[in-house]
Amino acid sequence: MRSSDKVIHDSVHGSVLLPTSFERILSTPEMQRMGQIHQTGLANLVFPGANHTRLEHMLGTFHLASTFGDALGIEGWERDLLLASALVHDVGHPPFSHTFEEVLRRRLRVDHMELTARIIRGEADIVPDSEQYVVRRVPRIVDCLEKMGLDPKDVAQVVMKERGARGVPAYITSLIHGPVDVDQIDYLMRDSYFTGVASGRVDADRIIRTSQIIGNRMVVRSSGIPAIEGLIVSRALMNSAVYFHKTVRIAEMMLTKAVSMLDKAVFGDVYKDTDSSFSERLIRQGGFPRDIALRLKYRRLYKSALMIGISEMAAGENSAVADIAREGRVPAVEDEICDSLGLEHGAVIVDTAQPEYLTGAGMKGKTEVPIMDEGGTVRPLTRLSSIARAVQLHSRQEWGLLVACDGSIAPKVSEAAKRIILG
Repeated sequence: MRSSDKVIHDSVHGSVLLPTSFERILSTPEMQRMGQIHQTGLANLVFPGANHTRLEHMLGTFHLASTFGDALGIEGWERDLLLASALVHDVGHPPFSHTFEEVLRRRLRVDHMELTARIIRGEADIVPDSEQYVVRRVPRIVDCLEKMGLDPKDVAQVVMKERGARGVPAYITSLIHGPVDVDQIDYLMRDSYFTGVASGRVDADRIIRTSQIIGNRMVVRSSGIPAIEGLIVSRALMNSAVYFHKTVRIAEMMLTKAVSMLDKAVFGDVYKDTDSSFSERLIRQGGFPRDIALRLKYRRLYKSALMIGISEMAAGENSAVADIAREGRVPAVEDEICDSLGLEHGAVIVDTAQPEYLTGAGMKGKTEVPIMDEGGTVRPLTRLSSIARAVQLHSRQEWGLLVACDGSIAPKVSEAAKRIILG
């Protein structure tokens, strides 16, 4: 530790050391905005302790990147690139993190990763015009990176998962968003800690100590298999216990529906908002968005009217729901149910499992971790672990179909949903 390093006390990792160049990045308006965005969206409505922020997660990701860098002997420019990418990797998240990512993609033809890349390259400013006077002379991320001797385009490419960036080793991008990366290790550890759900515990130390760079690739030695199995099982369990908890999901769908009804002019610069300013934006909009914002504020959530588990669905029902999801017809189905009952659009929300799980295909996700045996042969984890193969078939949620609405109209919504969706 250098005397100039800033020490930040983190709830999960303890002391996080921030050299001066990275402290400058932390002080930018773009990074400070992330301290006002919940890491787990609306999960705090179910898990009261889940009030941690994206900024905390980004600092934790930076810390893990630094620890990996030390263990793997990554130095100089490569180390700066790795740490900078880890620190800023989520800076383009809209309010409430992933909650209305799909609406962002559909309405603005952009996702949080593309917004992150634009911010890093200095092509987008997240400070509203009315607030510019406060930070007019404060450096932005692009300025800090250039002062460090880093090309913002390189950092943006690493964060965007773009392969083939000139001079950027594959193990750098892998550490940011590969099968074993600092992003998922931190969010699982952090979200487990703040929600109180033990499922997310990860043996980060063991994973780091058994990782190795071979050529241009990061692999895990076979002695680390139990820790890697723990990582992927933790991710699967946190999906069902936290991220896709039924009540959390209903709250997120309520917000997503309200956002989808915003006028385009109102929605265009949503990426500049924090959670609180976006909630105020919904209230100012009036109508349905206002009602939903107030329902979330006072936790007056919709209730489940119909929930059918994937394993409980008949083959024809699986196919019908999978087709609706695959073809993007969920909003139209929601409106059809509302119209059939004379309800205002938005009064009914529908969620489905991913088509791959409904049809029994499963998804590989991040289970294909490269494992190196004692003889130097590298094979994917799923060739060596029955646990990894099982996780591929584990849906992130227990239901194949979930229909929610105000509790007072649940019985009639249930009947209409069965008729319209399942036939």
